[in-house]
Formats: sequence, structure tokens, C-alpha cells
Amino acid sequence: SPNSIHRVNGKNVMSVTAQINTEDLGAVQRDLRRAISNFDMPVGYGVDLGDELLELSESFMSFLTTLLMALILIYLVMSALFESYLLPLSILTSVPMALGGAVWMLFMTDSQLDTITFIGCILMAGIIVNNGIVIVDHINNLRKSYGRGRMIEAIIQGGKDRFRPVMMTAITTILGLVPLALATTGGAGTFSGLGRALIGGLTAGTLLTLFVVPVFYSLIEDFHHWLINFLGNLAPSNLKRLAGNNAAASTVQDTDAS
Repeated sequence: SPNSIHRVNGKNVMSVTAQINTEDLGAVQRDLRRAISNFDMPVGYGVDLGDELLELSESFMSFLTTLLMALILIYLVMSALFESYLLPLSILTSVPMALGGAVWMLFMTDSQLDTITFIGCILMAGIIVNNGIVIVDHINNLRKSYGRGRMIEAIIQGGKDRFRPVMMTAITTILGLVPLALATTGGAGTFSGLGRALIGGLTAGTLLTLFVVPVFYSLIEDFHHWLINFLGNLAPSNLKRLAGNNAAASTVQDTDAS
């Protein structure tokens, strides 16, 4: 019989611990779940993962919630500044592309997706939208000088004018993060995943922002014009219907009066 009895939530529990030779707790969690699913347990017995692995799943859900709140706040600020509900959507398209670049960089460098890298992804969402803001704001200024009808010319010229500022800003930020990403010892090594996530996200997000944001800008503008025309076509028919009803009511009143 065991020397002591341990209970958790009124159930007898036996702990099984082991040392791992990797820092990727996500891979360890997947392997453990795969092993548990193939292990036949007697009736009344079950296997639960340890607190550290359970906190990993909880931190991932917290990361998604925090990222969603960050995107909502970014959208609200840009909507107020641009005085539009649609233009900020073209800028926010850079965030998914940057997240893909961050995940790709972590995979290529064999880095784990932990709380530190989650923080890096949230920071990257606030940084990468700056490139889109610079491009879209310049396109809007060019359209005011060119005329609202010359949208394509303004988009092309805006991309050319803002290419160097966007690249200079991204390159200086990426180079500043290189020492942090290469750190392996000391306190800096703990935050190396943050630097790698930011480098991957900024690299992919910057290169794709120069092409994808202008494309979505034109698509959103086309949708905006279509929506205005669609609502405008509905308005005359409604006015005619109301005018016809008013004319019929006037005729009835005149007949009653006579």
C-alpha cells in the first residue's frame, strides 16, 4: 500500500512526473494527449495533465481574448481618426499576415509558443498597423488633390511615395530586435521568443502590406460606391410610392369636401 494518500477534489490521486528534453511544452502536451488516448484505463480511473500544461491552454485562450480586444480598440481609434467605418478594415488586413509571419519564424527557429511570444504577437499587432495608416492616410490626401474620381492613380502614387518610409521604419525596428532574438542566456534569453515573433511578423507584414492594403483599399472603396448607388436607387422608388400615397389621400379629401 502507498505510504501516504493524496486526494484532489475528494479523489485519490497518484502523480507521475518526468523531465523533458525540450522547451516546447505544446509539443509535449500533444504527445501526452496522444499517449493517453491510446492507453486503456480501468473503470473509474482517469488521467489529467499537470498544472503547467493546463495553464498553457488557458494562456492561449487569454491571448486570443486579449488580441481581439486590442484589434477592437485599434479599429475604434482608426475609425475616429479616418471618420470612416470601412477604411480601417483595409489596414487591419495586415494583422493576419503579420501573425502568419510570426508563427512561421517561430517554427523555423524551433521556438515554443508560450506566454512571452503571445505578448510579442500582441505588440506586433499594434506596430504593424502603423505602416497601413501611413499608406492609407497619404492615399486619402492624394485623392483630395487629384480628385475623388482618380482613385487608382492616387493608390499607385501613394504606394510609391510611402515605400521608403515604411521600409526604413520596418528595417530599423527589425535590426533593433536582432540582439534580443539571438540571445540564449541570462534574462534576455527568456524574451528571445518575443524578439523572433516580432521579427517574423514585421518582415512578412511589411512586405505584404505594401501590396495587400492598397488592394483592399480599392475593394472597400468600390463596395462603398456600390452601396451608395444601391441605396440611391432604392430611394426614388420609395419617394414615388410616398408621393403616390399622398396624391391619393389628397384626392379622397377633395372628393369628401366636394
